[in-house]
Amino acid sequence: MKHDRNRNDAVSATLNAARDLLFPPRCIGCDDLLPPFAKRATVLCALCRTAWETAVTEATADAATDATRGLVYLVHYRPGHAEGIPEKLIYHLKHQGDPRAFGFVAERLAPRLSDAAAALPTRAPVGEDKPILFTYPPRRRSAVREDGFDQARRLAKAMARACDGDFAAVIKRTHRKAKEQKALNAEERAVNATSSYILADKAAMIVRDRTVVICDDLCTTGATLNRCAALLVEAGARSVILCTVARTSHGK
Repeated sequence: MKHDRNRNDAVSATLNAARDLLFPPRCIGCDDLLPPFAKRATVLCALCRTAWETAVTEATADAATDATRGLVYLVHYRPGHAEGIPEKLIYHLKHQGDPRAFGFVAERLAPRLSDAAAALPTRAPVGEDKPILFTYPPRRRSAVREDGFDQARRLAKAMARACDGDFAAVIKRTHRKAKEQKALNAEERAVNATSSYILADKAAMIVRDRTVVICDDLCTTGATLNRCAALLVEAGARSVILCTVARTSHGK
């Protein structure tokens, strides 16, 4: 397993270097050119990184409180603030698919997730613990077709690499035509999420007695994440942690 990961990391580094030659990296905040061939994932110039770190600091108190309730995240997302660095990053994750962006947030979420996992009241007996399992709520098929990828899946894979965990797609969408969550209010989101997600085949065998992390780019009302968490608990997961890059914050 470790050998496979090392090989995958080497392949990824080679692909990243080739991509930097063909498409020089640019800051997602101001579009300035970034240094190529960076070993650590970077998507922000020095000035925009300062703005990002300020946003992280401003969200720290709320993020710490929410972590005790099982939600780990980095920053607030403010609807309508398209020029903000957190908002630009979320848009980039959702529509651009740059591997650097997923590596950037995974690297910063990993220590917070580690702290949250260590504080869980239900932990496996010594010698019986397994790596944390990372999964995600699948995006609508039409959205995947439009952008060419599922950002939650990519985030879950990046988090699994950053935390030396496992990845598995254990949640799937139903065949019914689901509505877009962003077009619904909180009550409607809960109803829509309940009928939109079910467990994948053999999910119970994979998640039983494990700590599972559900990854997504953004938490607004929590309807989707909570529905998926309920499914995993029903399937026998020991603990479930919700992990997003940002939480929607109105009026901040």
